[in-house]
Amino acid sequence: MRNKDKSKLLRSGSKSGISSLKGASENVRTFLNGNWKAKRVVIPSRDIESKTDIHPLNPRNQDALTIEAVRDIYSSIIKNGVNQEGIAVRCKSTGRLMLLDASRRRFVCLQAEVELPLWELIGDVSDEDILAIINDSQEVKRWSYPEHAQYLFRIARRKGIDVDTAKLEDLASALSIGRESLRKRIAANNVVLPLRQVFVDFEGIPNSYYSDLIKLQRDLEKNHVDIADSMKSFSKVLQFPVDCISITDRQKITLEQLKLFIAESLNVKTTPKEWKKEYLASFDKKGSYATLSQSPDRNKIKIELARIGADKEKQILEFIKSILNT
Repeated sequence: MRNKDKSKLLRSGSKSGISSLKGASENVRTFLNGNWKAKRVVIPSRDIESKTDIHPLNPRNQDALTIEAVRDIYSSIIKNGVNQEGIAVRCKSTGRLMLLDASRRRFVCLQAEVELPLWELIGDVSDEDILAIINDSQEVKRWSYPEHAQYLFRIARRKGIDVDTAKLEDLASALSIGRESLRKRIAANNVVLPLRQVFVDFEGIPNSYYSDLIKLQRDLEKNHVDIADSMKSFSKVLQFPVDCISITDRQKITLEQLKLFIAESLNVKTTPKEWKKEYLASFDKKGSYATLSQSPDRNKIKIELARIGADKEKQILEFIKSILNT
């Protein structure tokens, strides 16, 4: 399930006018309250690869597109074709139609050899208008937290903001998004790709998973574990029950097994040796002893005194204090 907490940026309504398209002809539409006209074009399946591409401002992670990632639209498109046009602008240098959205539909059309209908915006559309249209285009499947973070970073850079040095509060204010909402998206974006790619449809995992992944990444980094190599090893041992066909269930099982795998791996790597203990003296009195324990890395020592007498204990403590204070 996607987090329903939306930023002002997302709940500000359909700025691009996508939700209320209008036009005198079925083959002509307008966007951004009539500022931009678009004509309907249909790309045959054989030409999709050569005549279309993904616009650089489109934040959808193309590397994450798999049959599992488009499972919600795959069967319908195969059976009925694409029933909602994508939106594109034409690249002046290559002549290709650059998709502002519909990259998932494009992927299915390529796989299933189905034609791809598009609205081609006419004219030189500004990046600001393109971003506004892109923001409204994610109705079929919401962006993941990392994808949304990348979209917000693009907007921030367009505003001249250095996202690497800006304070979270200032960045949130400039982007009209809640501080906590922005923090969650940035934190999710900082989870390294190998740790996310062990999941099927990794851009479609529940947003609640990211807090666990952040902690797991922190544990691996703290113990100087090569995350990419570790995840390769994990992928080899990851197993699902025979009757586990749901993507949601497979994602859940993956997280459970990942936690166990990392816990066991770090336990092997970081189990400390026992502290070395030695007796400092022998006593005739029953229950009396003085021991010195040293940690495996020799950075810590513990002195334990039992029933050695108040005078000796006082002398020892005073001696230790005098040494430490010189």
